[in-house]
Amino acid sequence: MASPLLPYANSRLLVVADGVPSVANGRIGSTPSAYYLVKAFMKRIQYSGVSSGSKKIPLESQLDGQMMPGASGDQFYYRGYSLLFATVPSTFILGTSSESGLAFAQVKTQPEWMLPGREVQFKIGQDPVMNARIQRSSGIFGGIGIDEIIYKEIGGVELQLTGTEIQN
Repeated sequence: MASPLLPYANSRLLVVADGVPSVANGRIGSTPSAYYLVKAFMKRIQYSGVSSGSKKIPLESQLDGQMMPGASGDQFYYRGYSLLFATVPSTFILGTSSESGLAFAQVKTQPEWMLPGREVQFKIGQDPVMNARIQRSSGIFGGIGIDEIIYKEIGGVELQLTGTEIQN
């Protein structure tokens, strides 16, 4: 069953999965094992209070008037659902490469390559590609119980990101 949110999918994520760890020149590292393109329905949370259950550090009162969202290095919080994913070649460029011919599959559970803490490239709507970090990739109840019912009806898995619109 296709997700009822799929016609409104407004975001893409490019996720690079880690390969097998190895030691090179005395340093532990890994080469990418796979690249995934994720179609998602996301919404930017304009924080006027705390909607994520956490507090922004530094507090607004400690920012010395640097309250211009995005331009001062501020991060935005994005919340929604990851709906479909496809394996893409390492040459895929988010926002530029064509998605035609990709074989998309439904996101039904929390993928191992989309766990919290992973850095991803993220594009929402017409905004430029930004660097983002996955904060959550499962529901309020850790993906079980009521979350399983919601995922079945939504046709995707909850996703929360923080991202900056300023490019390095």
